[in-house]
Amino acid sequence: MLEVTAAIIRQQDRVLITKRPPEDKHPLKWEFPGGKLEAGETPEDCLKREILEELNLNVEVLNLFGVVEYSYSWGSIRLIAYEARILSGQMELKVHYAAHWAPIRELENYDFLPADIDLLKMLKEKYPS
Repeated sequence: MLEVTAAIIRQQDRVLITKRPPEDKHPLKWEFPGGKLEAGETPEDCLKREILEELNLNVEVLNLFGVVEYSYSWGSIRLIAYEARILSGQMELKVHYAAHWAPIRELENYDFLPADIDLLKMLKEKYPS
């Protein structure tokens, strides 16, 4: 099972979401930013590295938000999500097609990756508007 991390980065009633590029395996789907764990890496270190590499942001990883397991046609993933906050950096899209600070109450209006939909539901339950 592939292990992947995701960051739940909130600012008041909004959360940072990113859109995958058109040439990606899941083209133009929205997701919570993050990425694949590398050998010997903790999920927290992975999340810091991925956010820096993909968005040019230094983040502090806070508490574990939730874990989702999902099976795609190509294989299964374990999505490990943490709440995080931005410490420094100017957002720069190095991999993603777009990034957006979406109101939590409007997240269902975005076309999310299937594995991220459970995180979206948890987020709306934890932070109802």
